[in-house]
Parts: sequence; structure tokens; C-alpha cells
Amino acid sequence: MTGKTEIIRKPSPWPILIAALAWAIVCLILPMIQLWHYLAALAAGGIAYGIARHQIPDQEIEVEIPLTPLQQQQLQQLEAARSALTGLQQAAAKVEGPAMTQDLRKIESVCRQIVEEMEKQQRFNDQARRLVDYYLPMLTKLLETYDELEADPLQTQNIQNSRQNIKKTVKLCAEAFVKQWDDLHEHQSMEIQADSDVLETLLVKQGLVSPGQKEDKA
Repeated sequence: MTGKTEIIRKPSPWPILIAALAWAIVCLILPMIQLWHYLAALAAGGIAYGIARHQIPDQEIEVEIPLTPLQQQQLQQLEAARSALTGLQQAAAKVEGPAMTQDLRKIESVCRQIVEEMEKQQRFNDQARRLVDYYLPMLTKLLETYDELEADPLQTQNIQNSRQNIKKTVKLCAEAFVKQWDDLHEHQSMEIQADSDVLETLLVKQGLVSPGQKEDKA
């Protein structure tokens, strides 16, 4: 989510200036002694204003709408989410090995979709906040540690054990993140099921679908 702007239409000042100019011209031409002289000047100004107002479009001014404290907080959360995702991608790019790379791609895909979903809905739920504040930074730190261990020329037994532990953790994270993405859509799935049941019931009542067809679908 980013700060929003709004287009405000503002009448151009030119019609007023042109009307004043028409008034001044008539005042210079006529002696401005009798009442009709003033009425003629007023009429000239009014006609000039009407023509100019019709010909000259309104000004369009783009103004920024101030964010509410809640929107500012959401914007900060989104920026933190993007930063955390970028950090994960950079750390994952250094990892070699097909199995671990596949798990990391799955994690990246889920995290990217969660961030995009939260940006579209302009809100963060508790699960997404935990993802951004804890899971992604911790996983990124583990990947950075894995890269350091992999670059160690000695590759002692402890180093190999640590690498294996990190691989297992990455695999568990991939499964957990996919489940979290599925949980985020659980409520939506329930709403869709409820709407489908109502629509199918109405179709059966109106005789457009037989009860057997509805049961076959189930």
C-alpha cells in the first residue's frame, strides 16, 4: 500500500479575468453616465464570463491524502515485509543443492503471495505479522549461516551436522509456509462453499436443477 492522491477540480481564474477585461473595455468606450451604460458593461462582463467558462476547462489539481495512523502502520509493515522477502531471496540465491533450492523456491513463492495479498487487502493479520517479524528474519539468518558453513574448507563433522539441521529446518519451513497460505484462505473457502450451497438450493427450489444433481455434486 502506498499513499493515495486525489484529483480536485478547481475553476480556472481566467473567465473572471476575461469578464473584468470586458467590463473595463465597455467602461472605456461608454461615458458611464446613464444607468444603461453600467448595465451594458455588466452584460458584457457576464457574456464574456459565460463564453470563457464554457471554453476554458477547470484546473485539475492532484493532492495527497494524508495517511491515518493505522494506514501508516500498515505501510511500515508492508515495507518491512518487502525488505524481509528481499533479504530471504538474496540469501537463498547463494544456496546450492536441488532439494534445498526447491524448498526455498516454495518458501519464496508463498511469502511473495502473502505479501501481495496483504498489500491488496491493505491489512496484516497475526499470521502475516509473525511471518514478517520472526519467521523470515530467522530463516534468512539460518541461510546466511548455512552459506558460511558451506564455505568452510575444513567441513568437520559438526559443520556437516549443522548444515543438515539447517536443511531439515528449511524443509519444515516450506511445509509450514504452504500450510499458512492455505490457512489464510480458509475463511474465503468457507464463504464460497456457503454461497454455493445457497445458490444450489435456490436452483433446486425453482426446479432448474433436480435434487439428484445437487447430491451428485456432493
